[in-house]
Order: sequence, then structure tokens, then C-alpha cells
Amino acid sequence: MFFENDSMIFNLLDVRRLNQKNVNMFNSGRNFSALSFRFHADTLLSTETNTCHVQDHSVTFVPARLDYSRKATVDELIVIHFDTTSYYTKEIEHFTPKDPEVLTTLFGQILDCWSKKEIGYKYRCSALLCEIFAECHTQNFIASSKKSKIQKSVAYILKNYKNHDLSMDQIARQSFISEVYFRKLFKKEYGISPQKYIIQLRIQNAIGLISTGYYSLKEVAYMSGYRDYKYFSMEFKRVNGISPSKYLYNF
Repeated sequence: MFFENDSMIFNLLDVRRLNQKNVNMFNSGRNFSALSFRFHADTLLSTETNTCHVQDHSVTFVPARLDYSRKATVDELIVIHFDTTSYYTKEIEHFTPKDPEVLTTLFGQILDCWSKKEIGYKYRCSALLCEIFAECHTQNFIASSKKSKIQKSVAYILKNYKNHDLSMDQIARQSFISEVYFRKLFKKEYGISPQKYIIQLRIQNAIGLISTGYYSLKEVAYMSGYRDYKYFSMEFKRVNGISPSKYLYNF
């Protein structure tokens, strides 16, 4: 998931503050990602497959090329627009930080810096965005490190997701529970199925390998856990909206 990343390659595009009431908007195919902090909100963000309710002090990530609607009675936020080649998803992701004051300060600082546009402001804003990423990662890492019945299974996934023979049964057995119970607990804790989580990890790994320029696409597929290149290509396009060959060409 976005907030679990410990590194992010990005190009900062814009920072702005919105303060809107009675919003009913549809956003289609924007070619940039957005990270926002809401000060006051009662907002519904909806895609074809999911709806999330974001409220005061929530942090939200909306990926590029995602069609979604935004409905709100009140929506006061600071939003950061950026390009990234290091993470792709087709889902809106959000969390409510345990320590919102830190993020309140950081989002305020990056808006102030961007608005003044003093010499070197883009470097300073990029540094502040790194601080925001780090704080989001830290707060999510702390939240996810609590004692969990599936902790050993998740660690096993992170260590073995590129293994071609990885199975859900193997993963569940690490926590001494049934596969069905593991799937249930994982979905409850992470908000997605373990299979989708593994696919996200594999595709993120593939994007990183493609970006190096060192490997053929078939090598990338194999090194990311796929024996069948056609299946890899299908999964890549489903997650990113474009085929791996087109991604390589664009990159």
C-alpha cells in the first residue's frame, strides 16, 4: 500500500488549498497523483469498485489515471499533485494519523513554501514532501507493527512474494491458521485480499526493474514472480492501465 512505502520517486507539480462546500464532482483520467490532508471534511470518494468516507485529519492518496467522484458537504484540505514512477494502484487509499498535528504542520509548511515561490522553493518543497512521505510511512509502520495473528505470514509474503511457487496455503501455515481464516484476517487488517497485496508487490517490483533499463520485459516478469509473460502483461495492464511494453516505451 502507498503509505507502507519507505521510498518514493516523484516529480512535484503543484500544492494548493481547497475550501469547498456542497461538492459534487467527477474526475476523469488525471495524469498525476494526489496526496491530501483534510482539516475539516465529510467527504465520499467513489470509484467503480469502492467508496471511502474521509473526515477530519485524514490523509488520502489518489493515484493517476483513476476515474472517481467526490461528494462532500464540507471539504477543506491541502492537496499535493505529483508524478511518480515507483507506485501504481487502481484504488484510493487513506488513513487517519494517530498524531495529526505533525502532518498539519508539514502540509502547512509545504503550501506556504510553494505559495511564496522564493528562490529554490521547488527543492525545499520536495524536501518537505519527503518529510510528509516519511511521516505517513512512520505512522503506518507503527500502526501495523502491533501484535497480529498474521504477523509471521505477512513477513513471509514480503520475503517470498517473488517466488513462483508461493501459495496461500504456505503463507497461512506460517501463522498456524487455515487459509480461509488467514484471508479473512488479512482483508480485515489491510483492506484488500492477500492475493491483491502480492500482485501489488510484484508489479511495484516490476516497475522498478523496468525503470533501470537493464532487463528485458520477459526477464522482468520472471524476476517479479511470473513464469508466464502473457499473464504478467495482463496483470500489469490491469493494475497500471497500460501494458509493460507501452510503459517501457513511455518511460
